[in-house]
Amino acid sequence: MSAGSAALVVTALGALMTGCAGPSHPVASSYPAAAAPTLADISATPSAAVPSAAPTDLSTLRLPIEQYVLTPAENAELTHATWVLAADCIQHHGITFPTPAALTGLRSGSEVPRRYGPADPAAAAKYGYHNPPAPDGSSVPTDNLSSLPADQRTTVFSCHQDAQTRLTGGATFGSSAIGEQINSRSYTKAADDDRVKAAFTAWSACMKTAGYTYASPIDAYNDPHWQGTSTAGQQEIATAQADIACKQQTNLIGTWYAVDAAYQQQQIQAHQSELDRDRTAEQQQLTAARKALG
Repeated sequence: MSAGSAALVVTALGALMTGCAGPSHPVASSYPAAAAPTLADISATPSAAVPSAAPTDLSTLRLPIEQYVLTPAENAELTHATWVLAADCIQHHGITFPTPAALTGLRSGSEVPRRYGPADPAAAAKYGYHNPPAPDGSSVPTDNLSSLPADQRTTVFSCHQDAQTRLTGGATFGSSAIGEQINSRSYTKAADDDRVKAAFTAWSACMKTAGYTYASPIDAYNDPHWQGTSTAGQQEIATAQADIACKQQTNLIGTWYAVDAAYQQQQIQAHQSELDRDRTAEQQQLTAARKALG
C-alpha cells in the first residue's frame, strides 16, 4: 500500500470528526487494547456488480460492513453515556470533574459520500480537498482531567471503567474490531484491484484532458500543494471540481464502491458468527446507553 493510499484511507475511514471516525472524549477507553483480529486469507477475486451508470446520490449507498460497525454518532452516544454513568461514582469520591459535554453533529448515515475522496461539487467549490469545518458540538470538550492529582485521576479511570462495564456487561466496548478491520482492508484491496485500477486509468485520462496530471484520485487528494493549508485555494478547488467531474464521467466511484463492497462481503461470509456476536453486543450497549441518557 502506497503512502498516498494510506493517507486517503485515513481520511476515508477515519473521519468520525467530519462524519466518517471522530473525536474522542478524554479517557476514551479504560480497557487494555484488544488484540487485533485476524482476517481470513482469501485469495479469490470476488465478482462485483458494477453499475452501468455513475451513482447520483452517494448517501443512498451503504457498504455491507456498515450494518456491523457503529457510526460516529453512535460511538459518541456510548462515550457520553459512559461519562454520565461514571458521574455518580466520581462525585461519591468527592472529586470535582464535570461530565464532558456530548458530541453532536457527527455522521449517522453512510460513509460512502466521503470514502473515495471528494464527490460533492458544492462542497468542492468551497473546500476543495479539505474536509468541511467540523459542526458545532463536535469538538472535544475542555476538561480538567490533567489538572487532577494522580490519585484522583486513578479514581476517575476506575469509575469510567466501571461505567463501561455497566454498558457492555463485560463485552468489548464500542464498535466491532473485526468489522472495522474488514472496512479498512476492503478499501486497500479494492484500490489494488485491476477493475479499480482500470477505472483510475480512465479517470487519469479524463483529468489529463482537463489539464491535470495524476495517476489516480489518491494522488490528487494527496498533492503536496494542498497540504499544510487551512483553506482551499483556487487551484485546489478547480482540481477537486475536475476530479469529481471525471469520477462521474468514468463511473469511478460506482466501480470502486462495487469492488470495495465485494471484498467486504467475502470477509463477512468468513466471519459471520463473530460479526453477529459483535452486532448483538453493540445493540445491547446502545440500548443501555440510551436508557442512561434518558
